Amino acid sequence: MLLRKVYISGTDPSSWLLIDEIHKNTESRIKWSTEISEKFPVLQGVKQGGLLSADLYKVYIEDLLNTFENTTSGCEIGETLINAVACADDVAIVSENPHDLQYLVNIAAQYSEDHHYLLQPLKSVVLQVQPSNRKKPDDPVCISINNNTMPVTDKSPHLGILRSTTSQKTQDATVEQNITKSRRAAYSLMSAGMHGENGLDPSTAIQLFRTFVQPILTYGLEVILPTSQNLLKLEKFQKKILKQILSLPISAPDPSIYILSGILPIEAQIDQKSLNLFNNICNQNEENLEKKIARRQLIAKNEESNSWFIAIKRVLFKYDLHSPIILLNDPPTKYSWKKSVRSAIDRCWKNVLIQKSCTYKSLKYLGTLNISPRKCHTLLFIGNTSDLIREVVRISVKLKVITDT
Repeated sequence: MLLRKVYISGTDPSSWLLIDEIHKNTESRIKWSTEISEKFPVLQGVKQGGLLSADLYKVYIEDLLNTFENTTSGCEIGETLINAVACADDVAIVSENPHDLQYLVNIAAQYSEDHHYLLQPLKSVVLQVQPSNRKKPDDPVCISINNNTMPVTDKSPHLGILRSTTSQKTQDATVEQNITKSRRAAYSLMSAGMHGENGLDPSTAIQLFRTFVQPILTYGLEVILPTSQNLLKLEKFQKKILKQILSLPISAPDPSIYILSGILPIEAQIDQKSLNLFNNICNQNEENLEKKIARRQLIAKNEESNSWFIAIKRVLFKYDLHSPIILLNDPPTKYSWKKSVRSAIDRCWKNVLIQKSCTYKSLKYLGTLNISPRKCHTLLFIGNTSDLIREVVRISVKLKVITDT
């Protein structure tokens, strides 16, 4: 059925044959703890972990998404209908009316039956979001799927973000989840030497942090834009890890770790990701839902609004960039925008770090005027030496001396 839909979608014959060959004679095994099952043939579905799997599944369920789009049921933002948000097999149905929601769930259930796949009962849940202007929670809704009542939960993951009943609870849950996952990733790298004393040299350890820990820590936060309280939690975790990598005590001045490592504060990282996401929306066609919603929100909402687009407007103002309306009407290319955003953020946070470092007498020998965001300080690099272990120890001592710790 998948290959039939790929063919009907207009895929050229050579690509279709390649996709057919990828899925032909596919076998799989199941690993449970230390046990591995016998292999068995995979007769339907996309290839697990394949590069094309997400796109192929979009083709597979495109009919379902079109059916949702052609109904009049579901949430609306202005005059734009938003009743389903999907990425591969992760589909969220959205409605303010329980009757409309039941109707949309019935459509999804019927589609799964017609296409011979089962909906995961543990993941098929109801999340009852409470509007911010209501103090009293609504009565629990009763939605059924295939004659089974769907459980009502207060948390549910969607595209890696832990959604909850309010915006604040979503922020809190997602931030805690990211910190937990990042801590686990950092601990797993300690066996490779990312632990400061007697480990890898600081510049290599920082590169490991950039590659394996930093993306997990900030995953999805450009969408929910954490409050200052949650930013503080993220910042506290990042500073603790960086001080450990640099073999500095907890009492070391905070500006010093950013100057030495070249890592930007969490707020700057999230700002950069959110601005790049906004540019992706600006470069869409005028008929795309995201761009329609962007125009509507920027025109209809005031400065006190909790809209994501109003928050982006404030971020653009903070870095002295163009207004969002100008960017929507005349969007820059992805490359030029990323370059402009990076330059603006680096310039802003370089000034912030210089100002903060001036308040610490212990950092007067650090040479803060010559700092370069995203680049390690020259003290962290190992020269041409045959005794790497001794040089790493020397770097650790130098860092303690220059930060007066």
